Amino acid sequence: MLTQRKRNILNMIVGDYISSGAPIGSESIARRHGLAVSPATIRNDVAELEQEGYLTRPHTSAGTVPCDRGYRLYVETVMAVRNTSLPDSTKTMVRNQLSEVETNVDGWSDMAATILANLVGNMAIATFPRQRESRINHVEVVRVQDLLVLLIVVFQQTRLKRHLIRLKQPVESNDLVNSSNKVNKILKGLSLTEIQSKKMKLNPFERELVDATAGMLKEEDTDENRYHALDGLHNLLRQPEFGESEMVRSVVRSVEDGSLANAILDKAPEASVIRVVIGQENSEDLLWPLSIVVGRYGIPGRVTGTLGAIGPVRMEYTRTIAGVELMSDILSGMVEDFQVF
Repeated sequence: MLTQRKRNILNMIVGDYISSGAPIGSESIARRHGLAVSPATIRNDVAELEQEGYLTRPHTSAGTVPCDRGYRLYVETVMAVRNTSLPDSTKTMVRNQLSEVETNVDGWSDMAATILANLVGNMAIATFPRQRESRINHVEVVRVQDLLVLLIVVFQQTRLKRHLIRLKQPVESNDLVNSSNKVNKILKGLSLTEIQSKKMKLNPFERELVDATAGMLKEEDTDENRYHALDGLHNLLRQPEFGESEMVRSVVRSVEDGSLANAILDKAPEASVIRVVIGQENSEDLLWPLSIVVGRYGIPGRVTGTLGAIGPVRMEYTRTIAGVELMSDILSGMVEDFQVF
């Protein structure tokens, strides 16, 4: 059990190390923070924090740097104090930037990732807002060739998918229009589960349209991480922790093959809270050099998206948590205002 004094000293060391990137000595703590205890007492407390796994030394004669356990206690302190608000000018700037894409729902994730990456000085990820269960808004069929038609399906969250269907035999233009209108009327507003359980009187062509639409719904529901935007890789790689070429190659490779995005999005909490995952608290070793601050936005239980910031373990947690919270609040308001959801 840590005493309050040792907690304070640990948080001071973590905060100073985040700012400087250099090992922190006991004398530096005494000098910078004016603690009402002797340097010898601070050294003893620091030595105990090392023994308990909160701090470590790069080498014997150096000062100390935080371990993951030390960062965890620091983050818990930041979250408990809740003193993570950003300046009003920053909030206004972010609101104005997001308002530029308010009516362009497809652009939300791109803009959100860019703004958050710039706000926290690291990498950021944002997903498109999704309903828990996709529903059909509109179905339309367009002839492409005599035996080829294009099925267009618009989901209620404004996503659109297209699917080519090769016909076994020609379909007259009037029949094509009638079948398209009939399928649209039957499927409008339905989810995959409701389509699968609904009894329908359909001709073979209409059955093919319904089956193709169901397949597109299934794909939409099972690929939650598909529609995401990632920005700020250059911010991440310029951090001193990524000076080693192999570490850089590993991060770039995981961004290119999508494994980094999937690993990050899998950490998103179910509820409307901010989750912080530090270094080797991550189950995937590709995330061990990184910390993640991730949260949800939207209307819980109805339509939600994910926001996250990714940086080295020595990230500026206070500003990052505040940035994710701010973006989540603004985007949640946009989801509530946007009637299509």
